[in-house]
Amino acid sequence: MKGRTETVICGGSNLRAPMKLDFISSLRDVSPGEWPEIVIVRTGNETEPACFVHAEDAGDIFNCIGIVAAPSERLVAMLRTAAVTARPRAFCRNDATVCRADDPEAWGFIAEFEAVDELPLAVSEAISRASERGCGNEAELLDKAAYMTEQGIPQKVIISTFEQMLADPKYPELVPCPAVKFVQSDAYGELTRGLAYRLSGLNLRLIGGKGCGKNTLAQTLDWILNVPQYRMQGNAEMDKLDLLGGPTIENGTLRYKLSDMLRYIEAGADVVLDEGNTIKPECADVLHSLTDEARRIQVPGYGLVKMHPKSSFTITMNEGYAGTNYMNEATIDRFTPIQMSEHESVKEILRRVVPTASEHCLNVCDVVYCAIKSRIDSAGGLEPDAMTIRGLVDALRAEPLLGLRWGLMDNVAAKPQDQYTRLQLTELIESMVP
Repeated sequence: MKGRTETVICGGSNLRAPMKLDFISSLRDVSPGEWPEIVIVRTGNETEPACFVHAEDAGDIFNCIGIVAAPSERLVAMLRTAAVTARPRAFCRNDATVCRADDPEAWGFIAEFEAVDELPLAVSEAISRASERGCGNEAELLDKAAYMTEQGIPQKVIISTFEQMLADPKYPELVPCPAVKFVQSDAYGELTRGLAYRLSGLNLRLIGGKGCGKNTLAQTLDWILNVPQYRMQGNAEMDKLDLLGGPTIENGTLRYKLSDMLRYIEAGADVVLDEGNTIKPECADVLHSLTDEARRIQVPGYGLVKMHPKSSFTITMNEGYAGTNYMNEATIDRFTPIQMSEHESVKEILRRVVPTASEHCLNVCDVVYCAIKSRIDSAGGLEPDAMTIRGLVDALRAEPLLGLRWGLMDNVAAKPQDQYTRLQLTELIESMVP
């Protein structure tokens, strides 16, 4: 595979990169042509990659020689699958300008690495075959391949995706095109696993708190697979008529009208049941025959309804929230659970959703998020419903007109229903946002 050369700025504080000054000093003792290669890795929950001299030192923060400032998406994608080898090329100051070795303001170094761009031949051939089958034009499929590669999805999963992608969907207008796509933290994150399970013919149960990305993941999966998505909002009032349909009179004639869910499931759609644990367990029993090996249901008064081979069900769930129920064990057993991970930082997520937000506002929101998360995790701290990533997004969107402080007060501090939590969040934001 061919690639291009990219550069990274490696620096950071002495606290985060304890061996940086020693490494810079060692470079001064030899000519640039003899400078050693280094390895760049992701370390723990840090959002910025770290540099080490030896691969065996990777992950030991006490051997860190530099922190990569503002890593490119290409580098982040490559690091999801493996460490990246780079070679220092020059010294730099903390404003990223190149400087001489004897410059007393030398703060870090600039390194180069090979960024692979070209798709493997097997993937390119799979894209061509998918295009010929009517799964989309080649440009659209290349975009999907680039996205999956950026997310570190293994090549065998990418190839299988193009081989099994739905061709000529009956309802193309329902195929999602998410403005913000799901971002996973490593090669076998929620996206890879969800895609592999869907390709294996399984139904998904996405579990996590509000704003953790459940619906973004569901939309991204259906976009990749070229599958229409039909969303239903679960609630305690939902009954079997909502799921199956019922008799209706048209032009004086009594006939059975199938539910939208069954119409779309016959046509190859992914039915997403939001907050599936809010519906009554006896109502969810309707899904059993559709989600077992038979993949069909006998509807009284209508007849047999068969699921399309590419159809699936996805349930999203918030556990422990008001109005939720324990689901029937037989229902749970038919859905593969994916527990959505908690983000240590939401800065990159907020940047993708609100690309116009300033770096300062993104940093403030990220600090507020981390502070709320810390209080939720502490004994006797805040309840989980104190967290709202959506509120942070809304505050950033309103910031140009209101300023960030008022946006956070209204969209984060004022959202919980109990007064104590609102007071705690208000005090926290007042102490952090001038």
